[in-house]
Amino acid sequence: MAVSLNAIDAAYPPRAYAWFVVVLLTIAYAISLLDRWIISLLLEPIKAHFGVSDTQMGLLMGPVFAALYVGLGLPLGWLADRYDRRRLIAVAMACWCLMTVCCGLARSFGQLTLARLGVGVGEAGLAPAANSLIADYFPRAEQSRAISFFNMGVATGLGIAYLIGGYIISWMQARPVMDLPLVGELATWQLVFVVAGLPGLIVAAVIAFVREPVRRDRLVSTDAKVTMGDAVRYVWIRRRAFLPLMVGMGTSPLIGYAWNWLPAMFTRTWGWSVTDLAGVYGWILVVFGPLGALSGGWIATALYKRGRKDAPYIATIIALVSMVVLSTLLPLMPSATLAAVLLVPATWAGAMSTAAGVASAVFLATGEVRAQVAAIYMVIISSIGLLLGPSLVGLLNDLWFTDPAGIRYSLSLTALVAGGLLTAYLISGRRHYAQAVAELEAAHGV
Repeated sequence: MAVSLNAIDAAYPPRAYAWFVVVLLTIAYAISLLDRWIISLLLEPIKAHFGVSDTQMGLLMGPVFAALYVGLGLPLGWLADRYDRRRLIAVAMACWCLMTVCCGLARSFGQLTLARLGVGVGEAGLAPAANSLIADYFPRAEQSRAISFFNMGVATGLGIAYLIGGYIISWMQARPVMDLPLVGELATWQLVFVVAGLPGLIVAAVIAFVREPVRRDRLVSTDAKVTMGDAVRYVWIRRRAFLPLMVGMGTSPLIGYAWNWLPAMFTRTWGWSVTDLAGVYGWILVVFGPLGALSGGWIATALYKRGRKDAPYIATIIALVSMVVLSTLLPLMPSATLAAVLLVPATWAGAMSTAAGVASAVFLATGEVRAQVAAIYMVIISSIGLLLGPSLVGLLNDLWFTDPAGIRYSLSLTALVAGGLLTAYLISGRRHYAQAVAELEAAHGV
């Protein structure tokens, strides 16, 4: 593609406003993780309510959510590269919030499954559009820091899910069933879904009215028709850089989604209640998760200013190696206290990998395909994480480690074998990534 128009010379929005948008999108991301992960705290009561197995719950938390979340990622990324990104995010957010409420209104496991599919539909539209939007708000040297800030919404949302979910569960333990007007009787776990889904509707309305920035770093004219095929070809031409990144980064969501079983592990292995873990892990996520995400941006920015073209990629490698080691050891600790202590560095490393990984993908994308490249990245890592993480642990629980306390070995083995292999593949692509970034910057005269 020949260079005919490039918006790189257009003025950037005021710095304060740009950061306001990043904070707003970070709140949206936190809410998306709250609505996605609250189910992990409710695993045991849902199992008891509908009489389902660990395997069925693993499928509900993973593949069911992934089905449309992954399937719609690239089409929604294509829309974000062509149309108004802020409105797309607002509509997507309203969708997943309403579907979260519907999870709480489900009267059968089948209805809960359909509502969970709907949550995936809405959440598929956030990350690609938001990462593209943020990249156009900031100069290239500051993109990693801004994107890392946005991605700290992952840890913040998880922390809120644990803190609020644990608090609500504790408060309502004496009220196992509540009778609400128009709705009828709701069990405690159902009401948690309803409460979690409503606040995001307000944030969605605000996002709809932020400014749409100029699209930058384009290799084609603004009126050119860029297709999904163009985005796929863009990635394929640079596959020696992109594939190790995208497949290897599947380690982070694979371990992360496997940790949907963390409350069950602490309960079955050490006798902790859900509220016990929620109080401890929630604060760890809220405090150390954002620090981990921001540290990825700090490391990448510092390395880039020193001339390292593979700066975000190096930060990703550091984070993933740490995450695999810590996540393998954590379930094998002899006590819940020691396991909880290891949650601190493991959470830091997981949040750092999330932020640095997506920054690596966006850093290697041009303006006209940026959201679609981010979508392809999210589709691949989410497919690996959602399809394998919760399901592998559930299957190992039912077929191999059948003792309730055996869940610890299922979690450890998943992190060691699957996470270790994927991380090794990521490491193999570092040199090719650095070369691809150098070629891209040479084409733009950066």
